[in-house]
Amino acid sequence: MQFNFSDSRVLVTGGTRGIGSAIARGFLDAGARVAINGRTADSAARAVARVGECAVAAPGDIGTAAGCEAAVRQAVEALGGLDVLVNSAGISAELPMEESDEAFWDARWIST
Repeated sequence: MQFNFSDSRVLVTGGTRGIGSAIARGFLDAGARVAINGRTADSAARAVARVGECAVAAPGDIGTAAGCEAAVRQAVEALGGLDVLVNSAGISAELPMEESDEAFWDARWIST
């Protein structure tokens, strides 16, 4: 099955390696314009260089609210908006999501 995402604007968090990188490549192959998020500007730029001209970097540490806002803002500015968001970045935690809050995630992310 082949998907058509022509003219779709996609942000892939955690898109610099592994599953996120494969997802970004898949969207690019399906015709989308893709913003690749990585924790640093350098990691995002390296990922963009690997996949080609239809991708842009959207760096930001999505372990923090400010980093999430920065990544989304850069993707929207570069692509002219967003149609699809793929949250591929992740860390492990010992607490159920519904019992956590922003302070928990900030402390967990920064300490790892």
